[in-house]
Amino acid sequence: MLRFGGVLTIALAAAACGGEGSTATTSGLPALASTAPAAAQSASGAAAVFDPTSAAECAARRAEVQKQPAVPGAPKVADKAVGFTRVRSRALLWKSAPKVSPQVERMNKAKQVALRLVRTARDLMDQRDGKADRRKVVLAEGGYLFASEPLVALALMEQASLPKLFDEETVYLQRGVEVYELAHEPETKLEKERVVYKGGPFDGEEAELLFGDRVAVTRAELEAQPSLVVDLRDLMSRSEFDRVKPVHMTDNALVAEVRYGPGAWVPALFEIKGPKLELACEALSQELSTKKAKFVDENRPRRLAMERVRETVRQMVREKIPFDAAADQKMGFLRKAWHRAYMAGWRSFNYEGKSREVYSSFGTAKPPQVCIDFLTDTWERASGKWFQPAKPGDPIEPQPKQLQGAIDFDSMGVENRRSVAQFAEFAMKKKDVFEVWEIPKKERIPFKQRDEFYAYLHDKQDMFRPGDMITVHGYKEGGRPHYHSLIILEQDPVTGVPTLVAGNAVFPREQSLEGILQISPKRSLKHRIRIKDEWLAKVAGAKGDI
Repeated sequence: MLRFGGVLTIALAAAACGGEGSTATTSGLPALASTAPAAAQSASGAAAVFDPTSAAECAARRAEVQKQPAVPGAPKVADKAVGFTRVRSRALLWKSAPKVSPQVERMNKAKQVALRLVRTARDLMDQRDGKADRRKVVLAEGGYLFASEPLVALALMEQASLPKLFDEETVYLQRGVEVYELAHEPETKLEKERVVYKGGPFDGEEAELLFGDRVAVTRAELEAQPSLVVDLRDLMSRSEFDRVKPVHMTDNALVAEVRYGPGAWVPALFEIKGPKLELACEALSQELSTKKAKFVDENRPRRLAMERVRETVRQMVREKIPFDAAADQKMGFLRKAWHRAYMAGWRSFNYEGKSREVYSSFGTAKPPQVCIDFLTDTWERASGKWFQPAKPGDPIEPQPKQLQGAIDFDSMGVENRRSVAQFAEFAMKKKDVFEVWEIPKKERIPFKQRDEFYAYLHDKQDMFRPGDMITVHGYKEGGRPHYHSLIILEQDPVTGVPTLVAGNAVFPREQSLEGILQISPKRSLKHRIRIKDEWLAKVAGAKGDI
């Protein structure tokens, strides 16, 4: 079983072919012998009811699928499960490895250091005669961005941006089950050449090319070839389990185990429909059925809260909330200046000789943030506490008002909510709201020891989960000690390693841990700060727009 940072590839030995005598549906899955209800009614969270007949039938269906030949997977990436969590991508299972160009294959075999691989990838881009020629070299069979080595994948992502590969007016990008139409925007005096989303929830935002993405100049080109991937992130977004352990995959089915909390692994069978997975059945025992129901019930408020948190983060990224780069960030002079301007009903204000906007182009408030502000603002805004937007118009009409929400850190008595260190100390004392784990000093692995760092996250996977705030501490260039803070958004469904975090450093963004920590690799994780379930319920029950 192999994993690429957000992308899991299975390389299971093909089982003996056992299709003869089995009952099959048109999808290729063995059919149930009776019409008894499945033990787990859906992947979206109906409480499990123990049904011994359904459990036995599901076990039989799993056994039949395991007799069928396994897909080839990508054997060249065996034993690199944790290493590929460094690469930002959607969580995917690969049915087979797409064929790469000879140039990329040489990179896979070169065993070069990261910097040298980045230079090689840059040379591949620079030496091509045109963008179509670049695509033939950089993209794998089927238009996928793919490599069998984590460092090569990182190097390709570093260099192979969409503007460097396409100048067509329209481009189509497939990311798991999602297909996006993109539009090419040529360079202007104000903007560099860009490829942006056209329509949909990301309309107008610049599009990135992530590992495992597939791109083409027409939708028909994408649809002409069957998908080589199965989308685990999509499955997890529709499911109540928190981990999945692939066991055997064929063209049409996946035998796996799914986890409803630590120690509650349930045998399951999924039907594969292109890149989409649908739960066919679960083989639940009486004990597992009880554990599942308890986990689903207790976890529901957190899932609902995280939906609002994700929406809040996405909105702040879209609004481009500015970074508070004032000389004295502790006192928060820039944010205070913004707040005075906002409450006075201004649309802009001057600070240190520079004009600054009070509102985004959408009319939403833009209070400057340091890194810890991004986290506290996220929770407050998700709970309903934020600044009332301006009234739409040309120009917009300010209507300053502080909206109240279920979470208000100012009311909790935090001495300095703009200091990462002081906020962590405050959270340790506020035991009714937070659960804080201070990582032991001997376990604080600097990021420059990447293999050990990611192995540690895998070993401690149940100490982290989406919604957790983490602090990073260590020395930046020049020997200056430095704190940073982030919020975990996604966790790999197979290895449990956090794969997507968000924060504000220069501007708000969603990144992999690799993307943010490689800037100052001497730093290590210091705290994990978790908001307790009763406070999560307040966010889950919050009403109104983000």
